[in-house]
Amino acid sequence: MNQTKCNRVSALLYVCLILSALFLNACAVLNKLPGVEVKPPQVSFTGAKLTGLSFDQADFMFDFNIRNPNALGVKLAGFDYDFLINNGTFIKGNQNNELEIPANGENTIQLPLSLNFADLYKAFQSLKNQDRSTYQLNCGFAFNVPVLGVVRVPVSKAGEFPAIKRPSIDLSALKLKSLGFSGAKLGLEIKFKNPNAFSMLLEHFQYQFDVNGKSWVVGDAKKQTQVPEKGESVIEIPISLNFLQIGQSAYQLLKGGQSINYQFQGNLDLATSLPLLEKLNLSFDRSGLIEVTQ
Repeated sequence: MNQTKCNRVSALLYVCLILSALFLNACAVLNKLPGVEVKPPQVSFTGAKLTGLSFDQADFMFDFNIRNPNALGVKLAGFDYDFLINNGTFIKGNQNNELEIPANGENTIQLPLSLNFADLYKAFQSLKNQDRSTYQLNCGFAFNVPVLGVVRVPVSKAGEFPAIKRPSIDLSALKLKSLGFSGAKLGLEIKFKNPNAFSMLLEHFQYQFDVNGKSWVVGDAKKQTQVPEKGESVIEIPISLNFLQIGQSAYQLLKGGQSINYQFQGNLDLATSLPLLEKLNLSFDRSGLIEVTQ
């Protein structure tokens, strides 16, 4: 490098050092002026609510307000969060959201979080027997603030949410009402169990009942059935068999009084008394052995 280039580089470095010193000195002077003080931004919760609810998960939305009390703008570099259930960490993470907060101004930011109930009950076994659960969200917002440098502002919010559990749909009995050479009449009893602390209303019920790979009944019931909170209801589905259509093997199966191999599937429409969970569609598929009783 020749002498001229060296002189230019030295001059540039000198100018940078002078500017840096002037900036730091200006910030220090600014912070020492009467009535002028650089303060950390203020962060507060403005909203914490459930935005979605199903048998699978609960969706939350947390709203934050950020206020900058300084005469200089600041920048949000990002924030970390720790979502606790019953005082135990369930979700942790970081958001690298950069956001400008103007001088003496405000801005808002949102944090959506979703809780999967299967994972939740696996991590916290005690929740399976609880109707509600508590949560606490701890956040730390990192700001680049003139004079102060990087500042972390903590904020927390506590609340509760309903612990939703899936209702169960099971075959409770298959009763033989009558049996002849040409056909038979049966009653298939379906038991609905509601483990939740709110009532349910079964509005629409579509189903198919197969035995040994052959369809015994297909139906679409629209009769409303109330299922009380932490209770159960039983529905009987009538079955009318024509042995000329499905074969005499069904006659032998029923006459022998043995357990039969079945598959029961379909879906149902439910209404509940819980906000955000007013209308639901639930599919089911059950298979196994069931005994034919008189």
